[in-house]
Amino acid sequence: MDEQLQREQAVQRYETGEKPKAIYTDLHKSKKWFFKWLKRFKSGDANWSKELSRKPHSSPKKIDITMEQSVIEARKQLESTPYARIGAASIDWLLEQQGAQRPGLATINRVIERNDLTRKKPLRYNPKGVDYPLIEIPKSNVLHQMDIVGPRYLKSGGRFYSINIIDAFDRRGNINPRLRQTKIDVAKAMIRSWEIIGIPTYLQMDNTLATQGSRLHPHSFGLVIRLCLLLGIQPVFIPIREPWRNGIVERFNQDFEKLFFRAQFFKSFVHLCRQALNFEIYRERNHRYSTLGGHTPIQHATDNLKLLSKNFEIPNKLAIKPGYIHLVRFIRSNRILDIFSEKFQMPLNVVYEYVWATIDTEQEKLFLYHDKKLFKQLDYKLPSTAFDLSDLER
Repeated sequence: MDEQLQREQAVQRYETGEKPKAIYTDLHKSKKWFFKWLKRFKSGDANWSKELSRKPHSSPKKIDITMEQSVIEARKQLESTPYARIGAASIDWLLEQQGAQRPGLATINRVIERNDLTRKKPLRYNPKGVDYPLIEIPKSNVLHQMDIVGPRYLKSGGRFYSINIIDAFDRRGNINPRLRQTKIDVAKAMIRSWEIIGIPTYLQMDNTLATQGSRLHPHSFGLVIRLCLLLGIQPVFIPIREPWRNGIVERFNQDFEKLFFRAQFFKSFVHLCRQALNFEIYRERNHRYSTLGGHTPIQHATDNLKLLSKNFEIPNKLAIKPGYIHLVRFIRSNRILDIFSEKFQMPLNVVYEYVWATIDTEQEKLFLYHDKKLFKQLDYKLPSTAFDLSDLER
C-alpha cells in the first residue's frame, strides 16, 4: 500500500472512533509513527500527509550571496593588480584588509571553482619512490636556489637573461636581468642577491657551464664555485636533467613569467631592470604562500640575517679556498658517476639510486655517500693557481 495512503487511512479510522493501538498494530506501524501523522493532521496543513524534504535548511559549507560576491570581487581585484598572486590566501588577506567577513580558505577555493575562476595548474612532478638526499632547512639563509631563465626577448628589441635566486625557507627572492649569462654576470647576480637577502650556507643550482667551469679541466672550478668558497658558501649541484629538484626557484620562475615579464610592456632593458626591483619589493611584502602559513616572505624570514657588505668586490686573483662542493647524481645502469664531466665507476648496490658527492677542497678528497653513509673516498687533486680576473669585463 502507498505510504501516503496509509497515513490518510490511519487518521480516517481514528476519526471514526477506532483505538490508536488497534490502528497502528493492524498497519504494522509504530506508536511513534501514528502520533506523528496525527499531529500533522491536526496542524491544519492541507498537505499534511505528504513527506517533507529532509534537506537541511542551511548548509555549513554554503555562504550567503554577499560574502560570495566579496570573494569574487577580491579575486578580480587581485587579477587586475600588477605582480599580485590570486590564490585563496591572497583573497583572504585582501578581505581582511577591507574589513569584510572572511570564509575559510577551503570555502574560498569552492567559490572560485563554482564561478569558473580557476586557472589550469601545471603538472606536478610525480615521485618515483627512490630516496632523494635533502638538505634540512630550519631557518632563513640555509639554502638558496638559483636558476638562469632565458633567453627572453623584449618587444622593444633585445635579448636578455634573468638570474633568479630565492631563499628556500622564506621565499625571499631576486630577479637579476642581464644581457648575457657569462660567469661574470652570474657572479654579479649572486653578489647582489647576497647583499639584499643574505649569505646562505648552501647555494643550489643546475649544471651549466656558467656555474661549473671548464669541462676540459674539471678540477679547476669556475668563478661561481670559487666565489662561493671565498665566502664560505657550499655550492650544491642538482642531478643532471632533473630541474624539478630546484622546484622552489622553478615556481618562482613561473611568477617571473606570468606576473612580471608577460604582464607588462617594457620600453627598454633599463626599464625592465627598474621594474624588476619594484616587482621584488611588492612580492616580498604582498605575496602570501600556503606553505608559509599564509605569511609573506618578509613576515616569514627569521632574524639575524647576515648580509654581504655593499663594499664587497670580486678580487682580481681568485684561488680555490677551503670548503665543500656537493653534487647529487642518479646512478644509471652504466654505473657512471659524473662529476663535472669526469667519470667514476660505481658499485652495483647504488645503481638506480642517488649518490651524494662531496669535494673537500682543503683535504683534496672526494667523499661519496649513499643513504647518508660514506661508501667511498677518493683523492681529488686541485690546481694551486688562481684565476686572473683583472682582464675580464666587470
